[in-house]
Amino acid sequence: MVKKTQKKQITNRAPIVAIMGHIDHGKSTLLDYIRKENTVNGETGGITQHIAAYETEHKGKKITFIDTPGHEAFAAARSRGANIADIAILVVAADDGVSAQTISALKFIKNSGIPFIVAINKIDKSNADIEKTKNSLLKNEVYLEGMGGDISYVEISALNGTGINDLLETIILTSQLENLDIDISEKGSGFVLESKLNSKKGISSTLIIKKGSLETGQYIVSGFSSSPIRIMEDFRGKKIKEACASMPVNIIGFDILPQAGDTFAVFENKKEAFTYINELKSLQNAKEVNEKITDKRFIKNKKNVLPLVIKTDVMGSLDAIKYELSKLDDERTEYKIIYEGCGDINESAIKAIGGVANATIIGFHVNIEKNAQLLADNLSITIKNFDIIYNLIEFLEKRMKELTPKEKFEEIAGEAKILKVFSWSSRGGVLGGQVTSGEIKKKNFLKIFRRGEEIGKANIKELQTGKQDVETVKEENQFGLNVTSKLEIVEGDIIQSIEIIER
Repeated sequence: MVKKTQKKQITNRAPIVAIMGHIDHGKSTLLDYIRKENTVNGETGGITQHIAAYETEHKGKKITFIDTPGHEAFAAARSRGANIADIAILVVAADDGVSAQTISALKFIKNSGIPFIVAINKIDKSNADIEKTKNSLLKNEVYLEGMGGDISYVEISALNGTGINDLLETIILTSQLENLDIDISEKGSGFVLESKLNSKKGISSTLIIKKGSLETGQYIVSGFSSSPIRIMEDFRGKKIKEACASMPVNIIGFDILPQAGDTFAVFENKKEAFTYINELKSLQNAKEVNEKITDKRFIKNKKNVLPLVIKTDVMGSLDAIKYELSKLDDERTEYKIIYEGCGDINESAIKAIGGVANATIIGFHVNIEKNAQLLADNLSITIKNFDIIYNLIEFLEKRMKELTPKEKFEEIAGEAKILKVFSWSSRGGVLGGQVTSGEIKKKNFLKIFRRGEEIGKANIKELQTGKQDVETVKEENQFGLNVTSKLEIVEGDIIQSIEIIER
């Protein structure tokens, strides 16, 4: 492929922000208020009919908001070790506090590793209790500023706009701590947010650009899907000829429906695009074949083997890494190098894997070529680059543990006696009891015993003590719980809290 020589044009892109939290805590109201009051060029209403993301502006600084933080695109992108959003806003209602969905959103954010800001919403309500909400966050290991932590928070009312400007200001300040510099002369790449088929227009996709820029006349590829960039729209549905990083755009004309969460890349013309797609298909076929048969190259006395491709800056680095790896081999594990060499990680390194399952590409003091990264993303191949050898070894040890088959064991966390049945239906009920040993944990499932015999199982929906929602109740304490069970639980039954342990 002949590449055009262009001078780099480094600039700082706008942050991409996802708003997350419980369904009733005001996420949509917050987005609606920001859209009406702060949208670039004064656009109001109806924007999400065009695209599931939009731009706002605060004191001359642009921010891109994504309307669908629970979208499958986020989970798909995260599975590749990448993130669509740069910053998350965790919305928590001041009249309710942390809920089950809040905890789920928090877990998602922490797993993604992106910074987040807490927006304590509904402070205008008569029953709002900001301090109680802060404490509920603290109990869930969200350490706010002024409460032993450094997580920023803003008190807001999405309904009347109180604190919204402070929230936007905090987003801008947080983004300044992130490395959001990009080269706008580079060909664009990013993620597919959503795709749809219109009977009149054909297939269109909402894209979030993370690097570089897009121009009409280029060719775009996502997985095996492709499209000439002829019709490109901004978040308002207005046709545009070019777009740069952080902009949400809509591209019309794909030949196959792109998948949410897939990466996309831009090529200069159709020939380059289809050369890449054909290469990707051949690698994908090799990978699928490998998943159907056992690759005999990597069976050795039933050891757990991690196939590796290693690229380093110099031979001395390669020798040092191989020496450190030799110290890690034992009777259960082995690191098998299938390709090694000096220089940047390129497409040849991807092809060297040849469809071998679980192969990992390791770089040391090298660069990753863009097309190589794109191929690896589409094939779900892990590439990691390091500049400290001990960090590299720690990563490989962790990677091996992830691939090592685990057995699941049931462990009794605690036992309790049912003292009262408050209500019961065909699907479950509300009970009261006392812990007789160990502890009852909300996350665990329950085994039910009657007269010493196990008679069924149940799952905990809610666990309370002293009218407070809790995760755990310890020995000798009484509790209330809401359970789901096909079997009716009665007074005097014994329940065991069962934890699943992986070894």
